[in-house]
Amino acid sequence: MSIGVIVDVFAIFFGGLIGAFSQDRIPEKLKVALPMIFAACAFSLGTNLIVKVVNLPPVVLALILGTVIGELLDIEDRLRNVSKKLQAKLQTGKAKTDEKAVEGFITILVLFSASANVFIGSLYEGITGDATILFIKSILDFFTAMIFATTIGYSVMFIGIPLLVIGSTLFSLASLIMPYLSDVMIADFAAGGGIITLLVGIRMMELKKVPVANTLPSILLTVPLSYLWTLIFG
Repeated sequence: MSIGVIVDVFAIFFGGLIGAFSQDRIPEKLKVALPMIFAACAFSLGTNLIVKVVNLPPVVLALILGTVIGELLDIEDRLRNVSKKLQAKLQTGKAKTDEKAVEGFITILVLFSASANVFIGSLYEGITGDATILFIKSILDFFTAMIFATTIGYSVMFIGIPLLVIGSTLFSLASLIMPYLSDVMIADFAAGGGIITLLVGIRMMELKKVPVANTLPSILLTVPLSYLWTLIFG
């Protein structure tokens, strides 16, 4: 079992619990200011990952094809419905579902459970036993979950569930997957994750309602397209 994934799941759970419980005690200006800081961190992390790219064309192609698939599957709308149902169960007594809370739920769901750090960190721990990447992610996720829970509510606590499934699966398969991944493929994969992280930052700052969830299939396409590109043009 991945220690890093478990720590991250608990960080999200308790961060969400503390934030939701104390939402009336945290000053409004912090609720507004800190998400902007988290967005800036997402920009910084995304940029840091993108500059490591080796083959940009397959990354761009993966993002385009993945987004087409995501749009056809309506991943964003499906997650929105899940968020609404979850909030309806947890926030009884409210006249209607808070649309801003639904948008926030989807944003941090992608950030917590489908970022490049989840994939790289889980695989890296599975091979080396070193959970440092996931421990660093846990610290960031704790505070992010806490602040977002002040507006979204207790539903934030449950975002750790898909993270547990994805991270544990990658950790278990690490010894099978990693031998087939070259440094180039890993760098291109990280760059693809960096672009998605940038989109999350844009959505956090409410600059544009980017359907980040619909870009998720590109994660599965980046590595094979990077491999084919290197095979043909490398």
